[in-house]
Amino acid sequence: MTIPLLLIVFLVTTTTAYQVPFCFSPGVTWASSVSGGLQSVDTPEECQRICADSSDCDSVTWYDGQASPHPDYCEMFLAPDPSKEVPCSNCTSGPESCTCSGRYSCSFDSNQLIDLIFDISSELSCAEMCYPNPECQYYSWYTPNSPTIQKACALLKSCSTRTGSNTCFSGPSDCLDTDIIESEYPLCFTVGSTWIEDLSKAVANVTSPYDCQSLCNADPDCASFTWFNTLSSPYPEYCEFYPSEVSTPTTPCTHCLSGLASCTCSIENHGTCETDHDLVIDILQDVATEVQCQDMCARNDNCNWYVWYSDQGDRLQMTCFLLESCINTMDCEGCYSGPDNCEDINTVTLPSQCHNYQVLDSFTRNINIPGGSINGLCDGSSNTRCCDQVESSIVPSDWSGAAYYRFSGAAGNQMAEATPVYRKCGTDYGGYMLGGHPSLGEGEVVRTGYFDANGTPYSKTVNITVTNCLDFYVYYLVDAPACNLGYCGV
Repeated sequence: MTIPLLLIVFLVTTTTAYQVPFCFSPGVTWASSVSGGLQSVDTPEECQRICADSSDCDSVTWYDGQASPHPDYCEMFLAPDPSKEVPCSNCTSGPESCTCSGRYSCSFDSNQLIDLIFDISSELSCAEMCYPNPECQYYSWYTPNSPTIQKACALLKSCSTRTGSNTCFSGPSDCLDTDIIESEYPLCFTVGSTWIEDLSKAVANVTSPYDCQSLCNADPDCASFTWFNTLSSPYPEYCEFYPSEVSTPTTPCTHCLSGLASCTCSIENHGTCETDHDLVIDILQDVATEVQCQDMCARNDNCNWYVWYSDQGDRLQMTCFLLESCINTMDCEGCYSGPDNCEDINTVTLPSQCHNYQVLDSFTRNINIPGGSINGLCDGSSNTRCCDQVESSIVPSDWSGAAYYRFSGAAGNQMAEATPVYRKCGTDYGGYMLGGHPSLGEGEVVRTGYFDANGTPYSKTVNITVTNCLDFYVYYLVDAPACNLGYCGV
């Protein structure tokens, strides 16, 4: 049988040669909501580029020239459900990019390294070697400018330890495998979701979620953050601040993850969990950060508490204890302990001063009470001033000398942190504290107390220790250095 020349020409001109990206799966799509579509798209790579330029797309299905009813068609999805994969004809599906890497290197010790291959000219080639290998979950590709090894591809079982790098690109083997991507980060991060509330601030050129979290934690107005990676569009490597956690991060976002300003809600140095008893589940060495220790606890079904010894630990260093419970406490310099998560922060074991303290509740020390104008403030006579010295004749009724104190009632809720407090608080030189109040995880901190001498500090200062006790603060205060001086509450 002879095929007419016209038919041969027709077959040649209507069959376009293309190469399917290695990360695509032929013959399948998703029974999920479609976010968009475009006709006359000649290749799956072009479909990927269109998706990458859209804020509502992270996955695509491309239909070739033989597909019906939409040949050469690019169908776009945002976070399709992998459990809803369905067959399709003349189609292939995959992520918007076959790489979803970052500028970091993965540690490849003998337990994690599968293979180290040299003379690999591109990251894409390295990723393609990792993708079909069932053991390979991550890869690291070292550029020609790398100071250690050049044009090398490390195939890895995991990426538990990361180091920032401008000459190495690392990423998961499959950009659609959320289990792999989420396992890279602590459980306190939520991958693929952000907050519904309006953001308060944004910072560009933030290369990791840990840096984003640190920036948020250092900002007194930031309680939550969302970080967008290098593939995010239109704002890659972008850090968003949110003023308060009034919801859970459930709003979908692409190439992003969210979390609180701090993953931990621990106690430092004083009142940490005892590690000498039978409640220890496991002891892990070479644990570089407290967050890693907490995450190991969170991933262990039997662990409810942890103790992490930092590199300054007075007994051990860089060691993580996983605990079934926290019954007894100890003092331990360079140690941190806390629950496996901070969802129920009230389970944190507080130091003893949070339970044993004196109360400063006299109205005389409130910042709104003037000094020098109200008779009988502290001695029932005509004296118009008070003095925080236990031997003074004009000592307030709530002052009993050096001790831990909590501000409460008419005195206010906490110690004043700013001037002017001259001729206020029922005294001449009002006392205030500089350095700020600590977060829960900071433990007991040392601050400096000043006394306002009409716009300038009094010649003598005092050391004050402050402890965050969840709902209030306690202060270790000593007698004022002279009269008439007193501590102010707000």
